[in-house]
Parts: sequence; structure tokens; C-alpha cells
Amino acid sequence: MHLPHALLPGALSLLLLAVGCNRSQATDEVVEEVAEPVVSVKTVAVELHPVPRELVLTGTLLADRNSDLAANASGRVLATHVERGQTVKAGDLIAKLDARVAKFSAKAAQAQTKVAKAALDLAALECDRADKLLATGVISQTEYDRTMSQCATTRSSVSAAQSQAALASVAAGDSTIRAPFTGIVGERFVEIGEYVQPSTRVISLYSIDPIRVSIAVPEVEANRVEVGQKVAFSVAALGDKSFEAEVRYVSPALREGTRDLVIEAVTPNPDQLLHPGMFATVHVHVGEQELPTVPQSAVHRDERRALAWVIREGRAIATLVRTGPVKDGRIAIISGLHPEDRVVVDPPAELVDGSKVSEGVEP
Repeated sequence: MHLPHALLPGALSLLLLAVGCNRSQATDEVVEEVAEPVVSVKTVAVELHPVPRELVLTGTLLADRNSDLAANASGRVLATHVERGQTVKAGDLIAKLDARVAKFSAKAAQAQTKVAKAALDLAALECDRADKLLATGVISQTEYDRTMSQCATTRSSVSAAQSQAALASVAAGDSTIRAPFTGIVGERFVEIGEYVQPSTRVISLYSIDPIRVSIAVPEVEANRVEVGQKVAFSVAALGDKSFEAEVRYVSPALREGTRDLVIEAVTPNPDQLLHPGMFATVHVHVGEQELPTVPQSAVHRDERRALAWVIREGRAIATLVRTGPVKDGRIAIISGLHPEDRVVVDPPAELVDGSKVSEGVEP
């Protein structure tokens, strides 16, 4: 059946209208099916509270005691008794040198001392005789003075021989190298067969329990830090683990180049988790200040940042924050939040940035 040409435009219009109605109805149905979910959350207001004022400083961990132990003698290394990382006690044997030459020198010096003492005994007799001869006029004053001078020289020779013998005895004893204090061997610098001199380094030795934290305090804050004050610090290798140390040493003068004051705090290190050379982030309390605070459960942390969910026009917005100290279960917010903000506490797993939320206000 064919429609007249005059009726075709009208028919096409009716057909397009019908198709459009069907599409509109289908779109409405899709919109209804994907309606945006609403996440129920609990929120609290950001509140101003006095919190400890902190200085965030940098520091370096130092051994409580460390030494590059010198040989203090000459000779060939016969044996070594330690390795890197080994714990030694004060007096433990570190290395042994060939002591034969030193021992022979000590014996020779002792023999020379005996010879000098015998000469001194003979000189003493000569001096006594010279006293008697001078009194009777048998010898002249010049001969007497010469004899007395020889006696004095002989006494000096004895003293020199005794000193040489003592020195040789020390050299023989120094061929056995022992630890001067309890610590851990950092490096061993000699091997068996090497010839060492008195100044040759044998090992480096570190005592790291307790361990020190060297901290640079800016000039404007120098008077706020004193001996006995507690500080907290962390190191990158141990994540968020915090350590407490006590200030023990305060430099009497600021460094001219950096205009800061160097202090040292000390902390126990029985597990040897802390090592000299580690970089430390140090927190020093210097009074109180009023800052925005939120419950600790309102702040989410990962490896690089901290964020809080802030309510904006019915939606939860993930906001980066910089946190400060914690007091009474509330954490200070240095930047990122304002006192008029509301934040989500214990955010549910389904909460994402921009989620529409339904608030349940905590008291």
C-alpha cells in the first residue's frame, strides 16, 4: 500500500515522535537504576585545643664511645681474633704481634741497667774516697770536682738505663693488643703477616648501648632546651617507631657558620636497632600552643601522607593534612583543616573521595 506523497512528511513526524518517546522512557529507567549511593558516616567537629608546641629538628645517631684502636707497637701480625660485627669485652684479645724483637730489646735493656748500677756502686766508692782525700789535702779541689762529676754522670746513666728498660718492657707487652672497652667491632684493618707500626689502625670499635643523638637547635630556640629534657625521635629505617631520649650534653657556644646549638641526647639501645650514622627526625617539646584538633581515628595515614575526610556540601572530600603532636586521644592539625570543618571518624571502607554521605554526628 502506498501513501500519497502529501501524507509522507506527517507520517514520518509521527514515527520519529514515537521513537523519541521510547528512548526518553528508557533513559529515565537507566537513571533510576544507577542512582548515586549514600554512605552513612559519623562526623565530629574540628576543635581548638592547647597541645604541646614542638620543634621538629634533624639529628644524627652517634656511638656512645668509638675508637680506631692503634697497634702501639711495631712487628708482624701473628694472629687476629675478631671479625666485623663481633662483640668484645674490655680486655679481650684483638690481635697478637711478633714480640721476639721487643723481648730481646727488653732483655738487653735490663742487662744494661745492671751494668749501669754496678758502675754506680763503683763510682759511689770513688766519691767517698775523694771526700776523705780532699779532707786530708791529698788531692786538689780540681781532682775532687772531676770525681764528683763522674759520680753524677754515672747516676744519670743508671736512670737512663732504667727508663730504656721500662720502655722496652712496655713495647714487649704492647705486642698483645686488647680491647680498651666493651663494644662491637666495626672494621678490621690488618691481616696475618702484615707489618704494623705503632700508629697503624688495627680495628674500629663502637659502643652503641646507650647511643647518642646529636641535634642542631636553631639560635632562636636555644634557650628552650636544657639538660634532663626529654625528646622523641624516629629513623627512616624503622618506620613510625618512636624512641625517647634524654638531653645529657649541651654545647656552651653556637656554631658560627650555622648559628645553631649542638646538643646530645642519650637513649638505651639494648636490642641494637639503632646504628651510628642514622639520620633522625627529632621532636622537642617547648611549651604549648592552641591548634585545630581531631580524634586520631579521623586521620588516615599511608607511607607518604596523612589525610582526613572533610564534609563539603553533603560529600566527603579527601583532604591532605599535616599533623602535629597527640594529646588526650586528639591529634593536632598544623595545616589542612579549619575550626569550622567537620570530619569523618572511622571512615568505612566504601568511602571514596567525593562520596555522598549521610552524617551521624558524634557528641
